[in-house]
Amino acid sequence: MADPIPKPEEDIIIRTMKDDLEKLGGVPAKKEEKLVPPIPPKPITPISKEAVFESPKTPPPIPVAPPPPLGAPPILVVLPKIIPPKEVPGMPVKPLYKVTPVWIKLGIIGLAVILIALSGLYGYWKIFIQSKSPTTVNPPISTTTVPTLPTASTATTTAPIKFFNKLPNKSVTIDLPSKTSTALIQALKSEAKIEETRASIKQIKITYQGKPLTTEEFFNLMSIFAPKNFLSNYENEFVLAFFNQKEGARPILILRAKNKDLTKTQMTDWEKMTLASDIFPLFLSDSELPKTLPSFKSYLFTGQPVRYLNINIPFTSLNYAIYNNFLIFTASSAGMFVILQDLTGQSVSQNYLENLKASINEFVK
Repeated sequence: MADPIPKPEEDIIIRTMKDDLEKLGGVPAKKEEKLVPPIPPKPITPISKEAVFESPKTPPPIPVAPPPPLGAPPILVVLPKIIPPKEVPGMPVKPLYKVTPVWIKLGIIGLAVILIALSGLYGYWKIFIQSKSPTTVNPPISTTTVPTLPTASTATTTAPIKFFNKLPNKSVTIDLPSKTSTALIQALKSEAKIEETRASIKQIKITYQGKPLTTEEFFNLMSIFAPKNFLSNYENEFVLAFFNQKEGARPILILRAKNKDLTKTQMTDWEKMTLASDIFPLFLSDSELPKTLPSFKSYLFTGQPVRYLNINIPFTSLNYAIYNNFLIFTASSAGMFVILQDLTGQSVSQNYLENLKASINEFVK
């Protein structure tokens, strides 16, 4: 229910039962003086507020209605409700963030994707490509061991065989790109075309991946067909050299035999069969042997017997000799002269060579 609206006090008339009775009896009613509540004096406002100390604000005093006269009914005075203002604390205002354009966001995302892709490719290259090495098959490792007695350590390397005394005049190493017959023959033909000092010996060392070829490997790659069990009587080391004469380089092959007597038997038997055709690839010649060949002949040089065969190639002949444990093959008699002089330590005069040439019926042709 809404509060009644208060009326001004001047319009309020107080009536009593006594007045009503007097009016009815013809007695004039006495006018009573109207009580006016005293007006409180206004507060004195100071002239200046500079020297006044302001105390904390207090709510204004609540006006109190004067008490009603004696015998009068109580008057309900409704005072206006005063609600003090509520102070709301201020909240800090944060700065508004600017909205990032869409193209910048897309650019950042694209850059991140590119960086991730590049890092992945680099990791793949680092792990699978850069660190990739030729695969090797390791032999299976036994998981069981057998106890053995301690033994004295043995040398894993042996001293190389000494094939010359003062030779060679020059040494060249050829490392084959592949262990094939074509690679070896092409390399030797290329080396044979290089001009060197006349009557000099140039040793050719052949390796594959830095490892020297064995005698058996050399025979197989050169397609030199030796009799069965022939190579088992010889060391794995051998010497291949070129003797440089006026007509070009002539190959020399030296093997070291384990049994000299067996070597003599082997060469006698091989000579009677197919020695010329079997050893012919050593000549590095594009010519072919004649279908019919004469038999081998002999001559002595510095007291050493030499077997030779003319093969109808100018200034070329097949010569072989056995000196101590060395089996020597040469593609010219002049090359055999130089090798035997070095091994025996004996030198001969030019007159001796001329007489030897006449005695063997011009064997260099």
